[in-house]
Amino acid sequence: MVRNTSQSEYSLKRTKRRRFIKATGGAVAFGALAGCLGDDDDEDGPITIGSLQPLSGDFAAWGQVHGSAMQFAVDEINENGGVLGRDLEITESDTESNPGQADTTFRRMVEEDGAVALAGPVSSDVGIATRETAEEMEVPLILHMAGSHQILPKDVRYCFRMGSHSAVTDMLSVMGLIEQEGYTEIAAINGDYEWGRSVETTIEALLPDGVNLDMQLTPLGESDFSPFIRDFPDDVEIILASGHPPGSIAIHNQAREIGVGHDFTVGAGLPPGVLVGALGENAETFLHQHVSDPFTDRFNEVAERYVEETGERFDTHEAYGYSSVQVIANAIEEADSTDPADIADGIRDVEHDVLLANPIEYVDYGEVENLVHMLSPMHFEPPEYDPDGEWRLEEFFRSDPIEAFDPDEWDFDDV
Repeated sequence: MVRNTSQSEYSLKRTKRRRFIKATGGAVAFGALAGCLGDDDDEDGPITIGSLQPLSGDFAAWGQVHGSAMQFAVDEINENGGVLGRDLEITESDTESNPGQADTTFRRMVEEDGAVALAGPVSSDVGIATRETAEEMEVPLILHMAGSHQILPKDVRYCFRMGSHSAVTDMLSVMGLIEQEGYTEIAAINGDYEWGRSVETTIEALLPDGVNLDMQLTPLGESDFSPFIRDFPDDVEIILASGHPPGSIAIHNQAREIGVGHDFTVGAGLPPGVLVGALGENAETFLHQHVSDPFTDRFNEVAERYVEETGERFDTHEAYGYSSVQVIANAIEEADSTDPADIADGIRDVEHDVLLANPIEYVDYGEVENLVHMLSPMHFEPPEYDPDGEWRLEEFFRSDPIEAFDPDEWDFDDV
């Protein structure tokens, strides 16, 4: 069971003051510290960051965009003088979304390549495994995705979220959308595995009064959702597919083929380029969940530079890779040290003004405070930063700031 918690109860309560760091123009904003080495630094060579990515297999679409944007951030920082007077460099390897492979690669990057911090895991299984490795080795790790609530128990000190967050955090934003639009007829399809069952239980706990819910649990490997969709009420207004990430595209396409007249399907946080390619015109009624904010001038400035330098598009997921490097660079400057334990402290000790809606403020166990979620469909018009682009995101819903997920407030033992 989980306790029923409204979003208002998750409004900000903590008032702890932190120093504030703004990373703009590809350079960290620590001019006073630039060129100064910490007491434990006696080398002038590059500072290595590990890029622990799924470059093949089911999650390759995530790994490729995250890794490319990490390298772009490193290149910009180096062009602006580096960190502590030293260049950054990336060491990257394919985890294949295999927890054992990810653990081995993590250790190699630290022990052989000298990585002082890492970023990249996408799948929750890899997130759990590498969090354990990070804690054992005392080397900070930023998760690009990996949303399981099990990843960050409250004794964690070396693992931090970026793009994907707990089922509770995700569903708080979805419930806000339902209340904003006044929806009363809801359908949901969740996958029969840890994440899907967590979403199922969270929806049941957070569903607003007066809303009717038809929710079904389906096999993780299911590809034909039409029997489940045909069982939905005729007047369903919105379909929630966040709890079945691998099936969310098929769920929406098949619902449209069957003739379901719902307004939107809320889907998982897939890279938007993948969504457009697979959904076609149905992308205009599919809500992409994201926490990076593509509707700001600063995002558009970074995106324009990225397009000019790489010839590729910059979107919500590229922003996670880019922002992870900025956070690590900020933390090294804050700590005035390349010792991994000092960097982990630096990540927690400041607010990082990167490409999210609000500056990232981490609580002790690596969840993000004051997080804003957005839900955005895709329209077939070019974005501001890429006149030759064929589509853009359009903001439909923006949540209130959400308090950091507290695992002590929720009991998923029965999930």
